[in-house]
Amino acid sequence: MRKVLTIFLLFLTLNVKGGEPADSLKMAALSAKLQEYFEALKYEGLPVQKEECDFLIESTKDSLLRQHVALTIYEHYRDSDIMGTEAVAIHVLDKWFIPGIVSMRNDSELFGAKMFAEFNRRSLTGMPAPPLSAFAPDGTPVGLFTDEDAMGRFRVLYFYDTDCASCKIQTILLRNLLNEGDFPVDFYAFYASDKKDAWDAYVADQLAFEARRTKVFHLWDPELESDFQRNYGVVQTPRLFLVGPDGTILGRGLDAAALAQLLHGIFDEVKLEYGSDQAIEMYDGIFGDSELVPAEEVTGLIDYAAAGSMQKGDTLMFRQMMGDLLYYLPLRRGEGYKEGLDYLVDNYILSRPDVWRSHDDSLKVVEYAGMMDELLSKSEPGKMVKALKLPGVLLSSRKEKAGQFDLSRLGGRRNIILFVTDGCRICAAEKEAARRLTGSDRKARVLIVDVDKVVAEYPASADRMFDDFDLSTLPFALETDRKGRILRRYISLSL
Repeated sequence: MRKVLTIFLLFLTLNVKGGEPADSLKMAALSAKLQEYFEALKYEGLPVQKEECDFLIESTKDSLLRQHVALTIYEHYRDSDIMGTEAVAIHVLDKWFIPGIVSMRNDSELFGAKMFAEFNRRSLTGMPAPPLSAFAPDGTPVGLFTDEDAMGRFRVLYFYDTDCASCKIQTILLRNLLNEGDFPVDFYAFYASDKKDAWDAYVADQLAFEARRTKVFHLWDPELESDFQRNYGVVQTPRLFLVGPDGTILGRGLDAAALAQLLHGIFDEVKLEYGSDQAIEMYDGIFGDSELVPAEEVTGLIDYAAAGSMQKGDTLMFRQMMGDLLYYLPLRRGEGYKEGLDYLVDNYILSRPDVWRSHDDSLKVVEYAGMMDELLSKSEPGKMVKALKLPGVLLSSRKEKAGQFDLSRLGGRRNIILFVTDGCRICAAEKEAARRLTGSDRKARVLIVDVDKVVAEYPASADRMFDDFDLSTLPFALETDRKGRILRRYISLSL
């Protein structure tokens, strides 16, 4: 719909008739419409903005009009105050101007555009921070964003010069921000010139930090060996970047106020509530009533939700969706939900300390995920079932036998161990399904273990049983092969 509207606006505004040149008034009207369109696009992600800008250029067939549209787009994104939009300008330059599909006004303008791209394309937001080699004041080599560089904290990279008036203002603002905020970040103050005495004096006078959690490092590269100007676009100072714990550029072309907004957004605690009735209703609507949802469907939804939020840089939405799933999935029976929960805990919670940082997160999410991880680590597929003797009833196609049985030596080609409790309607249905299974499958054996009986009469065995199996919800069933290797768990025989 947006693209159809774009074409309509272009032709309505220009009202170009066959071969008729567009006059300055029509060009001005087109520029005004394009500005309206840029305003509507600014809330979209960069991939959408690039796609729409390409479409605008492609939709304009007249060469002069196409040049006007392409230049307006390029200059808007090149000069935009919105962080990260330089990427759209460089995309338009690479796709349309450098190949010669659209011409710039003259060679000098094209050369300037190429220089802009050359000094910006390596340090765009969302990209890995370029490796940076420099020296500490005592001459010790320092390498940032290299394979050997142990990251793990947010980093502020500040390029400045002692003779730069704007730098003096930003230095004061940055010092106040980091001292008062006491953010757990590493601050790298990179002197961009080569006057050692001036640098020493500036560090002593202007860059004295008092924050306990902010670590300050002073760097320089007097011989310009690191090519920091080109890699980080330092054509003038000050130049300020925020880099995430994984080395990804989160902010570029910042000032102290913009950095403050980013840091507060990252570190200020936002308390979220998880597992609300609305969230449960939403996921019930997605998965339906069936307990036979494949694990691939659950993990696919988790990946989709995670990617959709993180690609937009929306960690708040990521936390909300992953937290809701953490509270939702344990409520559902079935192998797919449980294995999906295992995947969620491993890939998006316990392995992402950069996201789950606050005290509130630790209590509501990380601690709970740790409990789930402990339960899910028991009887994992691929492991051998523990050699544990338990009382039970062993069903096979030939007979039904009560006694003590070693779980690792049930002897069937297909062995099911079914843990049940008295008074449980679902347990009763699973036991009945077990009898039907062994009646129809000669290879199958089912050991039914009454958990209440084990707890009451065999307390030592009960302790081991709870250590080895997730019996937080009954019934619980797993399948092993003839050698006792676990093939599946959280399975249902009645569905």
